[in-house]
Formats: sequence, C-alpha cells, structure tokens
Amino acid sequence: MADEKEKAAPAPKGGGGGALGMLLPAVIAGAAAFGGAKVAGAHHAVAPMASEQKEAAKPPGPTLALDPFLLTVPDASKKAHPMKVTIAVEFEGAAGKEEGDGFKPLVPRIRDTTLNYLRTTSFEEALDPAASDKMRNDLLERIKAAGVPTAQRVLITDLVTQ
Repeated sequence: MADEKEKAAPAPKGGGGGALGMLLPAVIAGAAAFGGAKVAGAHHAVAPMASEQKEAAKPPGPTLALDPFLLTVPDASKKAHPMKVTIAVEFEGAAGKEEGDGFKPLVPRIRDTTLNYLRTTSFEEALDPAASDKMRNDLLERIKAAGVPTAQRVLITDLVTQ
C-alpha cells in the first residue's frame, strides 16, 4: 500500500522559475563565452607586437667560430679542474660576407685575450649559469679593447668542466 501511495503522489516541481530558469543559465553562458573571446582576442593582439620586435632586431653579422680552449681552472680549495670552452665572435656588418677569411688576422689576438680572461675564471664561476652573461660581456669588452672594435657579440657555444 505504501508503494501505491508513492506512485500515485505527483512529482514535486523543480522550483519553477519558468522562463527565468531557462533564461538565466543562457545569459551566464553567453557572458562567459563573450569574456573568453575578449581574453583570447587580447592575447592575439599581443602576439603581432612580439613578432614585430623580433623583426626589428638586427640579424646576426658575420660570425667567427674559434677552436676550443683547453685549460685548467682552480676551485676554492685550489684543486685544478680541466675546462673546455668554445666561443664564437659575431661582428657588425652584413652576414653575406665571407666569414672566415676576413677575420683570420684577428684570430690570434682574440684567442690571446680570451685565454687570458679564462685563466682568471674560477671553477665555481664556470659552473654558475648566472655568470655566463658576465663572462660574455667581459670577453666582449676585452676583445674590443684588444683592437677588434667591430666585435658585436660573444657566443659561448660549448663549456665543459670536470
């Protein structure tokens, strides 16, 4: 009998609201879609600016890759560690020039300056990733001071320590 009463009882209404119950979720969904489109559109507006900045950057000039430097550097306890460093020097000018032939007379001067600088480097400095920018800037200043004023950038292409 209790089962018959449950079946016979009308199902309760879901809180009503009628048109408002159907309209409110649609308005919220539309607002969310509009907000998402605005945010996505704002991100796309920034992307062309970034690509314009990349285009505005100067293309690399002729580059001179040097043979590796092999030396020993001391750590804080004066223990010697072998180190191998390979650098390339980028010069001002158009990249279409012959990259190796015009700079051959400069190689001994650049190697001497670089080797003198690397000998002052400690093992801990060589291991520190934050010191890479300082090393590049110091090398560039020294290379320019050694009589290579067209040097524009120093690239550390390989650095291995043990």
